[in-house]
Amino acid sequence: MIKYIGFDISCKETVACIIQKNRKDAYDTMPTELKSMQHWLKKQKEDGSEIHLTFEVGGHAGWIYDGLVDIVDKLKVSNPYELTWIYRTRKKSDRIDARKQAVLLTIDEVPEVYMPKKAVRDWRVQILHRKKLVYQAVAMKNQIRALVKSKELKPVESGNWWAQKYRWWFHQLCQSEELWTDGLFDLLEQLELYEVQTKRITERLDKILENHPDSELIMSMPGVGPRTTEAVLAYSDDINRFARGKEFASYFGMTPKLDQSGKVCRNGHISKQGPAVVRWLIVESAWRAVNKCPALQSFYKRVCRDNPKRKKTAIVATARKMLTIMRAMLISRRKYDENYVLNQAQVKNEERQNFYRSA
Repeated sequence: MIKYIGFDISCKETVACIIQKNRKDAYDTMPTELKSMQHWLKKQKEDGSEIHLTFEVGGHAGWIYDGLVDIVDKLKVSNPYELTWIYRTRKKSDRIDARKQAVLLTIDEVPEVYMPKKAVRDWRVQILHRKKLVYQAVAMKNQIRALVKSKELKPVESGNWWAQKYRWWFHQLCQSEELWTDGLFDLLEQLELYEVQTKRITERLDKILENHPDSELIMSMPGVGPRTTEAVLAYSDDINRFARGKEFASYFGMTPKLDQSGKVCRNGHISKQGPAVVRWLIVESAWRAVNKCPALQSFYKRVCRDNPKRKKTAIVATARKMLTIMRAMLISRRKYDENYVLNQAQVKNEERQNFYRSA
């Protein structure tokens, strides 16, 4: 006998729905604690039943998955975004949400989320933490610049505002007895703290990347640095789970939305689903790559069509192209080959021209 169980997990309580063949649906409530869940699931197995469990992904998903995966016979973490489209209902409660997941589990229609190992999840957390520190440091710099300019002050020499000589000038301003300099001093302290934290976490991430076997493959592509490399590797994890390059780009939200009705078919903006940090980094790398790599530069210009308004569209398309090339490199275990990419581009151009001629 198989018990299909759906968990609706909240901060304090977890509602469980149990569905069995030829039996009435059963519900139960337990504290949202790992020991309580483990004890409850072990009780459900005492009658010899096979346990199939599902719950929605969230901030709690990692540690709950690790604690329950060895107790149940099958465990799926569901995507709540896709779950609402598969199973629509106007009513919403903890019981309904738990039953919805259990019902979809019985017919094997749960939109499953890939769960990486704990080390990979921790790696992703560190990458996101560094991104937040960088954003906060940039915000402090903007506030410092705005404050100084509001007092009609500027450095005597032109150059980078954040070079050492200008920082000394900022601290000289703080020695003034004017009230506004207290705010400048606090902003400078916060900026220095963020920079120290960013440096520390960057060193830890560099050590992780050095020990990764695929880091040299990705960084062999022009314009791609360690930050982009680690983000792509951490969020792709097992590259063999992506059957095609389009599927790999779609995972990072780099493919366009499709709106089709009858004979009308329109490709809209990119979906922007998946990890935003990878999209941000791969687009930044694309701007550098189009200046260093002739093959990617040619692709960028072809999409751009000498139209300044299409620059952003072209750079996003180039970033998507880079992701598909990265997937091919990881699968084939080959470093970036400029000539091979150029030859492939020429072959595709010839196929495209022959198609339009025949049409």
